[in-house]
Amino acid sequence: MPKYVFHYFDGKGLGEPVRLLLAFGDEGFEDHRVAFKDWPDFKPKTPFGQMPLLEFEGKQYAQSLSIARYLGKKYGLAGESLEDALEIDQNVDLINDLRAKAAIASYEKDEAVKEKKYAEFNKDVFPNMLEKLNEIIIKNNGHIAIGKLSWGDFVFAGMFDYIKHLLAVPDLEKKYPAFQKVVDAVYSIPKVKTYADAVGPTEFIMPKYVVHYFNGKGLGEPIRLLLAYGGEEFEDHRVAGKDWPEYKKNTVFGQMPNVDIDGKKYAQSIAICRYLGNKYGLAGDTPEEALEIDQLVDLLVDFRLKAATVTYEKDEKLKEQRYEEYSKDVFPEHLDRFNDIIEKNNGHYALGKLTWADFVFAGFFDSMKFIVRIPDLEKKYPAFQRVIDHVYSIPKVKAYADALGPTEF
Repeated sequence: MPKYVFHYFDGKGLGEPVRLLLAFGDEGFEDHRVAFKDWPDFKPKTPFGQMPLLEFEGKQYAQSLSIARYLGKKYGLAGESLEDALEIDQNVDLINDLRAKAAIASYEKDEAVKEKKYAEFNKDVFPNMLEKLNEIIIKNNGHIAIGKLSWGDFVFAGMFDYIKHLLAVPDLEKKYPAFQKVVDAVYSIPKVKTYADAVGPTEFIMPKYVVHYFNGKGLGEPIRLLLAYGGEEFEDHRVAGKDWPEYKKNTVFGQMPNVDIDGKKYAQSIAICRYLGNKYGLAGDTPEEALEIDQLVDLLVDFRLKAATVTYEKDEKLKEQRYEEYSKDVFPEHLDRFNDIIEKNNGHYALGKLTWADFVFAGFFDSMKFIVRIPDLEKKYPAFQRVIDHVYSIPKVKAYADALGPTEF
């Protein structure tokens, strides 16, 4: 096993400075890149519930700057005196202050608040800090501190792409050419270049998609299944019931599911599914085919809305009365109609082939069984199982479902 095992997400972010330093030191380290979907399981194994994390000789160490400082000392990149070390530390802390300030704006979930923060910070905070960094680098002959290569250069170079992302300035080096000098000073080192060339370009951004829903299937599962089908590395944010009253304020319409796409929130489960269906080629080939899918999905929605008047009735006596009434005609009529539709469409819910409607049906099926109080509904209507099998047998969908395990709503 390599002496060092480094744990971080598959991107640069806070982890790249450590990787660059390990490459400089010619360490044969194991670069363990944690997928976002695996982070909730891996998180409890870390000292502080954070990454990056460096593991060696049976012990784990956290905090990116602490690790970088340790490696800097080990590889002779920490200066010749206590005063040199202090200068490196102060300038690295300025870089980290910039990152932390930018993160406040970048990770703000409320879009209006985010824009306000960027506007405020861009007036003075960011320009002042960037000008100061620029002056430091020019003064130090293209380095972060002490006029020569130090571990501070590795921190700056490794985090540079991440800082540009947080600042929302992708061409930052054009305004501050001195910044590129630091980056070049690090990446031109043969061992570092070899590492970077082998890894190729990577970015550190939050997942493009974030799904917000309760910890169950319900109205959220069709979206998750479609994202899995599309091979998207999405963040599956499951909101605990106790947290819902507070989280509700952050939603578009005071409802879930919500999906964040490139930082913008969208609501309404069917609208989101239709969007993903169009994106992944599951929405038919003509306007008429799209119409057929829509009408059949809306029939499923009608059933859910009628059933909800029973399921969520708080008066238990009235609930049982309605359930008895609906079980005589409403439920059987809808279920029989669904069955006819699926048989007509060769085990699919529309168009006789896989469409986003199949994902809606399959994702919602457990909720349907709960609503009608028939846990083995697929035995009475075997055609229903065919739709489910068509969806869950897709390798990417199966991988998602197997990793998640059974859940209920």
